Amino acid sequence: MATVMVTPVSADITSPRSLDRFRSLHNPRFVTVLFVVLMALQALGYLTFGTGRLGNGVSEFILVLHNFLAIACGWIVFRRARGTAALFWFLFVVSLLILQIPQALGAYDTLFAQSTLSDSTWRVLFCLYGAPILMILFLPEMDRERLRSEVFLDLFQVTIVVSLTFTSLFLLPVQQMLPPDALLRNISVSNLESIFLLVAVAVRLLFARGPSTRDLLFRLGRFLVTCAVVTYFGNWIDLHHYATASAWFDLGWALPYVAAGLVALTWTAPAEMPHSPVQASFLSFLTTNLVLVAVLFSIDLLMDRWKEAHGGILTNLTVSVSLLAFTVRLAPTQYYQQREIAERKAVQDELLQANETISGLLEDARIETSAITQINELGNLLQASASREDAFRAIPERLARLLPGTRGQLSVLNTSRNRAEPAAAWGERLLQSGDVTTDAVALRSDGSPVNIPLVANGEAIGVLTIQDDGDTVETSEATHTNERNRSKQLASAAADQIALTIANLDLREALRVQATRDPLTSLHNRRYMQEFLEHEIHRTRRRGRSLAVMLLDIDHFKRYNDTFGHPAGDEALRFVAETLLSSVRAEDLAVRYGGEEFVILLPECTLQQAAVRGEEIRNRLKELYLARPGELPAPVTASIGVAAFPETTDQFELLLKCADHALYQAKHAGRDRVAVAQALDAASAWGMSAAAPRP
Repeated sequence: MATVMVTPVSADITSPRSLDRFRSLHNPRFVTVLFVVLMALQALGYLTFGTGRLGNGVSEFILVLHNFLAIACGWIVFRRARGTAALFWFLFVVSLLILQIPQALGAYDTLFAQSTLSDSTWRVLFCLYGAPILMILFLPEMDRERLRSEVFLDLFQVTIVVSLTFTSLFLLPVQQMLPPDALLRNISVSNLESIFLLVAVAVRLLFARGPSTRDLLFRLGRFLVTCAVVTYFGNWIDLHHYATASAWFDLGWALPYVAAGLVALTWTAPAEMPHSPVQASFLSFLTTNLVLVAVLFSIDLLMDRWKEAHGGILTNLTVSVSLLAFTVRLAPTQYYQQREIAERKAVQDELLQANETISGLLEDARIETSAITQINELGNLLQASASREDAFRAIPERLARLLPGTRGQLSVLNTSRNRAEPAAAWGERLLQSGDVTTDAVALRSDGSPVNIPLVANGEAIGVLTIQDDGDTVETSEATHTNERNRSKQLASAAADQIALTIANLDLREALRVQATRDPLTSLHNRRYMQEFLEHEIHRTRRRGRSLAVMLLDIDHFKRYNDTFGHPAGDEALRFVAETLLSSVRAEDLAVRYGGEEFVILLPECTLQQAAVRGEEIRNRLKELYLARPGELPAPVTASIGVAAFPETTDQFELLLKCADHALYQAKHAGRDRVAVAQALDAASAWGMSAAAPRP
């Protein structure tokens, strides 16, 4: 079965909002439709009223409407343009308004059979639309390249010259000055003007730098090309006296207005680009001066004719206004040039002074960078220290390099925090130590030692004492003061690094203790025992020595806790821990295994020796209880299980299980005794390894 494809049709074009946008004069398509409708009305007028006076009058009246529509399009674009582009479109609208004057007068004369203007005057008025076009070509490319006042003064001068030039069209027989066969070759003033304007736009395009300027000039060129083509064909039709074709060619006279409206509405304002100053060149200055000379020469050529037509007063007034415009134009240029010279001189002096200041600052920065580098190296070295002793050994050499010409001492508070004890020193012995305080003061000029406190995390750690060594070079008082202040800043920075390092080392040690020791009994915990046991296992295997394990459990500890309370139970645990610490060797390890259980690792100890040591510990518990009357509410006894490698088993992973099994036997045998684990055969070892551990 064939599949029917259904293409959805968008209904946006029929929505009221879309129709409003389409009917807006801002829409080029709608404006194009209006122009087409007006041209259709022209054709309908000729078809209805013929090519006589009435038909021509209606057609010329519609041409006036064409012009009004083009003016409206130009005005819309002028309202949304900014800067030089706004001036461009304003002059473009003025040009269309000038075209509207002879167009409206011609329509009036045709409709009402009047003769307001002669044919020559009517043609000259049409030529005046070129005056604003010439002024457009003198617009600058960017608003910020020149002062706005200069732009308007330049346009004022151009306006004077252009006005004088086009006014001469009414005074001089320009058409008669052309060759006799000019009209036969369809050469008229309007044709020559069209060619002149197109050449002027082409020359202006050669000097256009920005894309926005070229876009505007291309739009202007398209409008002028349309005007030139229509003017040429219109004059050709009139030259050959084609009356009917001349009437119908009024539809062609609408094309310049169509072009004007569309080139305006299709223009969009370019995005603002960052301004980059343009380097002035000799050619630009030469071109500007040549333009000024051409302006003066044009004024001089027109003066004689103006004197004959309007008299000397008006001519002199025109010259005076033009010269005044030149004077006012040059005055701000000279003023800003002088001000720029003065500003450059001031800036040059400031640069010289800033250069000297920067040189001094660079030298200070080099010294500071070297000091910061040394402080960072000191911090890195201290952070790499494993203990306080390592850090204290590295400090003297670094401080001697960081603070040359000084001697000093680092003192750290003792455990009770009531005295600062010397930890490191550099240089000779301090002349006088004085009392250690926490007041930070600058190096004194009399050479006495000063103290800089070591504070980290809001807690005082110690004090850094420094003193001049008395071998400093004679310098000015200001230089010496700066050196003392600099030494104080460096010493303070070093003190911060030292304090932070000591605090970190103390924190690291505290964390290590918390991670490896039981907080109640201060014995090592089970985690530390596992690390120690792995180390001892490797050492025992390598050397072929023995290793004994003793597992101790306090008898009836739960009943002890329930009867006398948890504080008494904690005291009993501490009592057993002290007994163990006083009963083991330095190489042995006593561990709180968990709850009321303790483990003692005895390197290089046989099974028999471990059993003897167990008896000693059990008896010592009783002796210490008797030696400390009143410390515990009741005597404390313990059951002990002993196992050893290799007598009990040759598998280290079963060593603790064997000791645990022996402890279990001691409990069942009546408690308060030492039980020695029996040697395991292969079958017993396999069964014990497979059995679950005792809860």
